[in-house]
Amino acid sequence: MRIKIIFISVFLLLSVYSYECYSQRYTGGNVGFHFDNKGYYLDAAPILGYKVGIMNFGVSPFFSYRERNDVSRYSYGGRVFTQATIVSGLFAHAEFELSNIEKGGERKWIVGLPLGMGFRQEIAPNTQAYVTVLYDVLLDEDSPVDNPIVRGGIQYNF
Repeated sequence: MRIKIIFISVFLLLSVYSYECYSQRYTGGNVGFHFDNKGYYLDAAPILGYKVGIMNFGVSPFFSYRERNDVSRYSYGGRVFTQATIVSGLFAHAEFELSNIEKGGERKWIVGLPLGMGFRQEIAPNTQAYVTVLYDVLLDEDSPVDNPIVRGGIQYNF
């Protein structure tokens, strides 16, 4: 509970203290992965976002595949996220995620709230590579993903 309050406080303070006065659209995508002794998880997601000052906002539909103990499952869904730049390249990340998973031959929706940090580095004009490490504080027992969640991707700024 304490970590949730800290993240919310940081995002509110950073959104009020926006030292840059420009906005821009961006797009890109990422891949996520998790490997352990029981199996693996992979996900792919395009991104469409908007940047205002030090804050990034975006949406991201996703498709994922999980293989655990020789049982494979596909899932899909969407994410709404925000990022706040802390210092050059380093950012805090929070998202709300809805996933449609298969369980017992039926599909159901589950909710996730991954929070964490990331690092972004410019690799070409208007193009950045980034990596995030997230922890789902609402991790559903049926969730195909395990903590920590590691994602990496490319972002292109218009």
